[in-house]
Amino acid sequence: MWFFSKTKLVPLPLECKKLILLNALFQGGHLFVGAICVLYFLSFELQTEDYAWIKTTQAIIFIGLDIPLGYLLTRIGEYKSLLLSVAFGVIGALGYLVFTSFVGFLISETFLALSLSTWPVALSAYSMRVLENYKVEGLVERFFHFGDALSNLFIVICGSLGGLFYAFNKYIPYGCFLIFYLIAAIFTLLHLRGFEIIQTQKKEPTKFMISNIKEMKPILPLASVLFLTQFLMQPLFHYWQPLFGEKFAVSSKDMSIVFICYSLAMSTISWSYSRMAHLSSLRSNLFVVSAALIGSLIYSLVARMNNFEFSLIFFAFSFGIFNLVQISGGVLIQNRLKQENRMIITKYVSFYSRMGMIISLIILHWLFANEWETSEVYKLYGGLASLTFCFYLGWIIMQKNAEKEYVYES
Repeated sequence: MWFFSKTKLVPLPLECKKLILLNALFQGGHLFVGAICVLYFLSFELQTEDYAWIKTTQAIIFIGLDIPLGYLLTRIGEYKSLLLSVAFGVIGALGYLVFTSFVGFLISETFLALSLSTWPVALSAYSMRVLENYKVEGLVERFFHFGDALSNLFIVICGSLGGLFYAFNKYIPYGCFLIFYLIAAIFTLLHLRGFEIIQTQKKEPTKFMISNIKEMKPILPLASVLFLTQFLMQPLFHYWQPLFGEKFAVSSKDMSIVFICYSLAMSTISWSYSRMAHLSSLRSNLFVVSAALIGSLIYSLVARMNNFEFSLIFFAFSFGIFNLVQISGGVLIQNRLKQENRMIITKYVSFYSRMGMIISLIILHWLFANEWETSEVYKLYGGLASLTFCFYLGWIIMQKNAEKEYVYES
């Protein structure tokens, strides 16, 4: 088929393959405990409310330290930021193996939150510096989407193995978590140090902040797409289990199938896009918003299906398309940023998009407090998503300069 044409497929350089493998190790290691972290916590005779406080602390770190952490990372550079993120992860994973108290787990989760907040920013900035050396159209998109596809496969495999290992011994998943992060740390030390990194010039704090705000303005429409996707995906992220449990008589096995299916959908859609990254029409604002609209229309049908299989198909595709929108929007933003400010501007965008998540969660809490059913929430969010991106698409089409193709600086 034309979109799998080998003659047009953008090849990935060795350096890019190393970075993709490194990210897969990082993401897979963390997801070894994704399915059993609550069970592990409660196994030490702690309470569900305590776990809620730990996750609240994680959210506070994500939001409160987003921009300050961005300034720190900009100062120390991408390579040291990657090492710092892995070091935080190693400390956090080790803490969960050593500690058995609420305070110990809280300290461990703090380090893990710092690790998860640092990693994507440092890796994307480091990767962009490497990718810009090649100046190949579609390479950036192929790199990020193929990397996402591989990471999602690792997530499915590691998440499933973590659940299986937990049945034998509850410490094994966290041991695997720690081993993966140690491998990632060694990999970073051995394989990334050789890449040339130009140190960022120091600027006065006031001028630095003003220049960052100015640089944020041209990418605000794309950042708003990420804001909207974070807002609209909260039911997909957090309430898919109640939705399927409410509509169908599902078992834990069925829930595992849902997790596997939406993870595979993300991986498949990202991989398919990576095969078509050479097409300029797929590297535009119009494509991102059009994909978001398609995902929204599918989203609006999830809760209207009265068949488990059909609901699962629509749910998986909607999740996968919104994941595609997030990555594509993020790549378009990365392509428009200057290297020296890339990490801090990315943190500004991250903070802005997280506000969409916070606002959405507040609304969801209000809806559920007023006795809304999960299926009603999905219908509301699906309709709201369709309407919002329909207007957004019309606005994008009306913009004369919205479809300027990105040109690499010589």
